[in-house]
Amino acid sequence: MKLRTGNCAATYKALESERNAQVEKGDTCASFTLPYLISDSDGFGQRDNSIQRNPWNGVGQKGCQTIVSKLLLSLLPPTEQIFRLTIDEIKMATQQQQMLQAGAPPEELAKQKTEFDLALARLERVVLNDVETSNDRLAIQEALTHLVVYGNALIYIEKDGLKCFPMRKYVLKRDAIGNPLECVICEKIGYQALPEAVKQMLVDEDGEVKGLIPGEDAPDYQKNIEVYTHVYWETNKVNWYQEVMGVEVEGQRGSAPKDESPFLPLRMYRTDSESYSPSYIEAVCLADLRTAEALSQAITEGALIAAQTKHLVKPSSVVNPKKLAEAANGAYLAGNPDDVFTIRTDKGNDMNVALQSLATVEARLAQSLMLHNPRDAERVTAEENRILINQIEASLGSVFSILSQELVRPYIARKLVLLTRRGKLPTLPNDLVKPVISVGLRALGRSNDLEKTARFMQILQQTIGPEGIGTFVDTSELIRRLASSMGMELNGLIKSEEQIAMEQQQAQQQAVMQQAMQSGMADPQKLANAAATSQEMTQPQPTEEQQ
Repeated sequence: MKLRTGNCAATYKALESERNAQVEKGDTCASFTLPYLISDSDGFGQRDNSIQRNPWNGVGQKGCQTIVSKLLLSLLPPTEQIFRLTIDEIKMATQQQQMLQAGAPPEELAKQKTEFDLALARLERVVLNDVETSNDRLAIQEALTHLVVYGNALIYIEKDGLKCFPMRKYVLKRDAIGNPLECVICEKIGYQALPEAVKQMLVDEDGEVKGLIPGEDAPDYQKNIEVYTHVYWETNKVNWYQEVMGVEVEGQRGSAPKDESPFLPLRMYRTDSESYSPSYIEAVCLADLRTAEALSQAITEGALIAAQTKHLVKPSSVVNPKKLAEAANGAYLAGNPDDVFTIRTDKGNDMNVALQSLATVEARLAQSLMLHNPRDAERVTAEENRILINQIEASLGSVFSILSQELVRPYIARKLVLLTRRGKLPTLPNDLVKPVISVGLRALGRSNDLEKTARFMQILQQTIGPEGIGTFVDTSELIRRLASSMGMELNGLIKSEEQIAMEQQQAQQQAVMQQAMQSGMADPQKLANAAATSQEMTQPQPTEEQQ
């Protein structure tokens, strides 16, 4: 497709119809889950409460909040490393080989690599501290909410933080394999909030302001102006500029490498030849939500009818309905009891059928919406609950994969660029140091590794016993694998092999001295000989070359 150029408003109008079709689907999903996401047609101005409805069933709302929380904690965990700066092993080995040929000792190379790794770890902490002290999580949570309900969202990463654009405020065009080609964002900004240069552009020869949105009940100086931002991607580059009334705003044109783009068009699923993605609700559980909504409404209305108490009086009866209604509790009235009877609905069996159907649908929704719903039984083991939770989290693997690549990875790359510009990070060699994402699908893989290791050790202990584990299992390697699968750092937590060897040597020295004291070697000469013997035991033995 040939990219549209020129008037941003015309491009926005040309791509708006395709966008609106997906927005209507998202509004349907929001009506069963989070109705507050539905706003007016353009997504601007005062919220129109008349287009919202309160759902009869709260499973969808609870499920959406649960999925968003799981995604946020998995993609941006507050207590784990989001990424790691890694060194290209091939290029590092080439540089080390060149240094060895130049005469550098191997000990010096190992020391330099250790210092380089420690420096990268410090840089990682700088980035993580910046993430923790910013509003990035709030904007990403908003974007994830729109992804779950509408399937699409746009994030803009600026130096002051993140900004999320819902689908109503932008249009997007992708190529056949899903790469973004162009995007137009439409914002309504108050006239008073515009820069002075832009205000001068909007004033005509008669001194009147052009471009004010008509129909707004406000003075001209309080009305809004439509500001368009046009973003278009090239092979290895992304460009953007802003327009007001078809005129480009001076000083608002920019560009960046494609992998450091500040504009991130997000989607829930990858669909070929489609510019917009279906939402999680639309793809997984919209049919069950419709069924649960209809059943919940019918059951609620039926229960309200059944809860009412109304009486009928025969027309020929001597009982006065008014006196009967106004009579006090325990009062005596004249009449025939057969002339008065209570209305009954006799719909109990029908209500039970509806309740059973609703329970079945809600069980399916709980599984689709990642709600932990253990079976109702007397004996439900912790192992059964753990397996169910792991299955629920594993079902999000496809979502983790696309969000790790299209959200977390470019987000970290842009963060590194902004922190470097602000002087908080040094310029890193791009050909040698690369950020590697350690959350999302990778974290799910680590969880599977931990599960396999724990199961293996459990079976091994049952097979060969604790004594056999001490004989055949390398404890140090087991600790490293467990820490790696849990994403933990071992620095300062686990003793090194050198520390363990030194403590064993000290214990041997103390044992020799204690044995000497108990055997009656109390004279100074014998004690000195024992100390010399223990010292010889702690000294390393000479190698054959040294001999």
